[in-house]
Amino acid sequence: MADAQYLFCSMALGEKNPAPDIEHTKTSKADLIAALNAGFAYCDKAYDGMTDASAVATIKLFGNDAPRLSALTVNNMHNLEHYGNLVTYMRLKNIVPPSSEAPSASTAQPQPKK
Repeated sequence: MADAQYLFCSMALGEKNPAPDIEHTKTSKADLIAALNAGFAYCDKAYDGMTDASAVATIKLFGNDAPRLSALTVNNMHNLEHYGNLVTYMRLKNIVPPSSEAPSASTAQPQPKK
């Protein structure tokens, strides 16, 4: 997932991928977590810097011309695919995924009066 963060967000930023091949170079859990956190931080730069003008600029995405925003769209879809896999593993371990947890009283939205 960290590799994909750098791959797609470097495309969106118009930069050379600064951290290729993470899955083959990081082996410890601590290194993988650090790489994942760094990958998300790198993508924050791409999402935060996207403007209307840069979003429609044409880039090469897997050999095809595409709007720059497409790289971030594919990145987002890829992240959701991984989250879906994690949800399956959590449920197999009887863990309620964060997206399925009931809101706590402090975060619950007030219901409109009828």
